[in-house]
Amino acid sequence: MTCYFLTNWLIFSLRHPASNAEDKFLSVVMFVLTTIFWPLMIPMSCLEMVQQKRVDFSKMIPVLLAIFVFSISYYLTE
Repeated sequence: MTCYFLTNWLIFSLRHPASNAEDKFLSVVMFVLTTIFWPLMIPMSCLEMVQQKRVDFSKMIPVLLAIFVFSISYYLTE
């Protein structure tokens, strides 16, 4: 999914160049932050739910598998 996001971001930034240096800088910063932190958020959220006993582990595995399968299928169809 990160590779897909990277290619779309690069294509968009090449087709629509930013008008000033500040826009370019903010665009790169947002790209770096989202690329680095989005894979960390799902496991952290799942860990928090398990620690607070809001969702048990047996219900979380199918959700994670569904997210993984959806991501792979979406990537393969493009």
